[in-house]
Amino acid sequence: MSDLQQAWSSVLAQLQLDMPRASYETWVLGTQALELKNDVLLVSTRNAYARDWLESRLTSTVQRLLVGILNRSVSVKFVVGDESQEEMEMETEADEMEESELNIEPVQWLDYDRIVQPHKQVVVKGYLRRLGMEIGPKAVWLYVGFHQAAWRVQDQNGPSGKPLYSREVMRFSAMSNGAFWRLLKHAGIQAHLTGLVQRVDSQDARRFRRGRDGRPHRAPIRYQVCMTPRLTRADATAVHLRLKALIEKHSSTTSALQEMLAVEDVMELLDPLDVKLSHPPLNTVMDMVKLETGEKFSGENFSPEIERLAQELHRRIINCLGDIHIPHYFITETIHRYNLTPAQAWLITVARDMAFINARTGERRDVVTFKRGYQEMAELIGSTRYKTVQAWLHLHWTSQQRGGNLSRFLQEIDLPDSKTYADLRVESMSRAFRVLLDEPLDADGRNKVDANGSHMADADGSNSWTQMGALADANGSHMVDANGSDLNSFKHPLNTDKKNTSTTQHACGEKNPAEAVAPDFWELEALLQQNDVHPKVQKELLEVQASVHAFVSWVLYVASPQSGNLSDPLGYAISRLREHPLREARGVFRQFADLTPKELLALIDSTPTGGYELPTKIEHPLAHAWKKAMGSNNPRLPIVREILFGEGASE
Repeated sequence: MSDLQQAWSSVLAQLQLDMPRASYETWVLGTQALELKNDVLLVSTRNAYARDWLESRLTSTVQRLLVGILNRSVSVKFVVGDESQEEMEMETEADEMEESELNIEPVQWLDYDRIVQPHKQVVVKGYLRRLGMEIGPKAVWLYVGFHQAAWRVQDQNGPSGKPLYSREVMRFSAMSNGAFWRLLKHAGIQAHLTGLVQRVDSQDARRFRRGRDGRPHRAPIRYQVCMTPRLTRADATAVHLRLKALIEKHSSTTSALQEMLAVEDVMELLDPLDVKLSHPPLNTVMDMVKLETGEKFSGENFSPEIERLAQELHRRIINCLGDIHIPHYFITETIHRYNLTPAQAWLITVARDMAFINARTGERRDVVTFKRGYQEMAELIGSTRYKTVQAWLHLHWTSQQRGGNLSRFLQEIDLPDSKTYADLRVESMSRAFRVLLDEPLDADGRNKVDANGSHMADADGSNSWTQMGALADANGSHMVDANGSDLNSFKHPLNTDKKNTSTTQHACGEKNPAEAVAPDFWELEALLQQNDVHPKVQKELLEVQASVHAFVSWVLYVASPQSGNLSDPLGYAISRLREHPLREARGVFRQFADLTPKELLALIDSTPTGGYELPTKIEHPLAHAWKKAMGSNNPRLPIVREILFGEGASE
């Protein structure tokens, strides 16, 4: 028992250093270690409030500290003082009747479900389709990022919110760090975000708070996020004018709202009128009603019933276009990998929303028609240049190309029951597109629809039966460069009768040593477990869907002479990944990381680890770049080989 008390005293001492004094004295002080049995440590607390607080906030921290003190894995259970013995007896009886734990292992996943995880989605109002035409796609994606972050804060800590690291917002804004902060400071974007995202602190304000070290630190910048989007200026004007007319007709705000709610097709309320407002449009129906009930001639006050009716009308308008479901994978992976601009990404999102009709029954309709052709598509992204959209869909217009290849996601087809041909000179001609509803997993935009990757459906609906190697990794990233070029296959045709090996060519029937240890594709979870990374760190990286290619790129960077005095490839790669889950090492290291494991292993084994060894000649498009980056000999490569493939230099 004395050893147990000593171990718990060490835990308390460490917690006292790490926690604010008030929190420590309120919740932790006075706890006692009661019993350690079957690797379960029972800890008594003052009351039920302390038990719940410690259980939700400190369980994992205490268990991590105990691993270092006791040199074994221990589970912690917090109980209230006198109830501990009774609770233990009840659990013992339960253990005799039932199995204490269940070990569940998911098997028989399709590659697509395992990698993309389509159930993970961001859900925003379909009204953003109309709002995006006014504020533009950049402001829309910023709002999506803040909206998703606000939901996370609300779920965890109530509506009051909590400081959140900016990368959580950037992650779902589909923007780089530089673009994110640059746009937030842009006056035009700030004006578009009015009524959606509002910075509470002024641009010049500098707020500080005292940290645990007693020194002042910059306080988080405060933002307010409207969880229900505002109306467009045109819609707000139309609704407000109708509301004014009905109030004047009925002499009652309540009757006016009830009549507007009785309209069967809410879109009729949004039809523009020739009359103009005498003041700038307001953001919500609630603001309009407050203004009207505040007028001198109005005999009504803004009562709870009027507020309820106003909120119901605003909700009907916002919900008139349903919800837009955007997969996490599309925002965090597809946009970056295919180098999509915010406008391109939003056009794909809108097209998918228009095509995917019935989410309740699972019916999938992948054809969408734009009645006014390129002109309508341009308007949906807040642009007046329809030729920009044309250039996205026609790769031979190289002089106007910017961003990624949109034809991977939208494939133009002939209009049903139409005998006319698509004329590029007519911007307002109706056009039909087949939309790629699933996320592309390989380099040329095809989708794997079965478990072994043999059947791949193109965006235009055609099927490719060519056998392909594994082209996607476990965290959902795919192996294409930012410009869409394929980096995980040889860029030049090779003699297929010759096989590159890690050392020399073996006789027929013998297995290539490289093939024996190299997996088919990179999998972050396997690499972390293989290198005995702490379970807490593993969980953290997997929860944020860190990029396995980023991990590989940083490991290779540390092994190169360019890294200088860095000597811990594994530790450095994990630290960079925790800092930014998706950021890869720049330059050629990204290309090396995008190679298949077998190709990378062949490059590693072609480089001598000592000056006395002779290099192995290898035919590979990146062989010269590899030698230039890693040197003619490199003693760090055995460490890299052990980290990535689980063993040292080849025999």
